Amino acid sequence: MPFCSACGTKCADDAKFCSACGKAIVTAPDAGQQDKPAGVAAPVIQVMTPAAPLKAFDNPAELWKMFFYVALFDCGIYFLTTSAAEAGGLSSSPTLLIFAAYFAVAYFLVKVQAFDKGRAVWLLPLIAWHVWGYLQGISSSGDLEYSTTFDNYDTFISGIPEMVILIKLFLVLRQSAAK
Repeated sequence: MPFCSACGTKCADDAKFCSACGKAIVTAPDAGQQDKPAGVAAPVIQVMTPAAPLKAFDNPAELWKMFFYVALFDCGIYFLTTSAAEAGGLSSSPTLLIFAAYFAVAYFLVKVQAFDKGRAVWLLPLIAWHVWGYLQGISSSGDLEYSTTFDNYDTFISGIPEMVILIKLFLVLRQSAAK
């Protein structure tokens, strides 16, 4: 199996482009082509077809960015909920400190440890924390006296995309580490 000269990913035998980075794969000529007489030159026709772009959900470089975009969106939605209003809203310093700490820890786990160093196992505590937070939110959803649409989104939907992205990133990194 050939390896990509740009990123070192193992590619299929018949692959023309790397599935990880999209660069053209240069292969050594077959033994049968080397046995041809020197006087007869075969015409060289090179057709370059563009590589199919990687889907964002298969590319770890896009997954870790997607996770943070979704997390920022969910944090923004939180400030429109009843529980955020009861806690002081956007002007609440403890809430802002918690969000800042969350993003710092998540950045360290997702980008620095998992993506940059290829250590998918570092994502497991963050995945477990998101699952716990999601289940905790569902169990306490009846406590709100005047729930809004944003409360329902924050309780029942907001944790799902983050969990799915983290799990997919975990699986993609594990798969690339196994190659």
